Amino acid sequence: MDDAGLGALCERLAADFAEELAGHPGKRWRCPPDLWSRVVSYDRVCREQGEPMGDISRRLGTVGSTLRRWLRADRKSLQAGFRQVSIVAAERFETAGKLRLITPHGYCVEGLDAQTLALLLRVVG
Repeated sequence: MDDAGLGALCERLAADFAEELAGHPGKRWRCPPDLWSRVVSYDRVCREQGEPMGDISRRLGTVGSTLRRWLRADRKSLQAGFRQVSIVAAERFETAGKLRLITPHGYCVEGLDAQTLALLLRVVG
C-alpha cells in the first residue's frame, strides 16, 4: 500500500475511533472487534515500514500502551492454533480468476492478484 493509501486509511481509522469514543463519554469503553482488527492491521503495515508505535498511536488518537495491549492480544489469538478455511468455487463471485482473502476476524478482501495477496499475508500473518 502506498503512502497516500495509508494516509487515507489512517484518517478513516482515526475518525472511526474518535466517533466510537465520543459515543461513550465518561464510561469504560471496549473497542468493537471490527475497529480493533482494522487498527491492528494498520499498525502492522506501518511498523513493517519502520514507523515507531508512538507515532502510529498519536495519528490514530490513542495511547501507545493501548495499542501495545491490542497487539499482544492479537498475537495470542494468532498463535492459538488452527484457523478455519473455506474453499469456494470461483464461479460464485464476480471476481472469478482473482484471489480472495478472509481474515481470522471474518473480513473478506476479494479481487486480489498474487503479489497483493502475498503482501497482505505477510502483514496479517
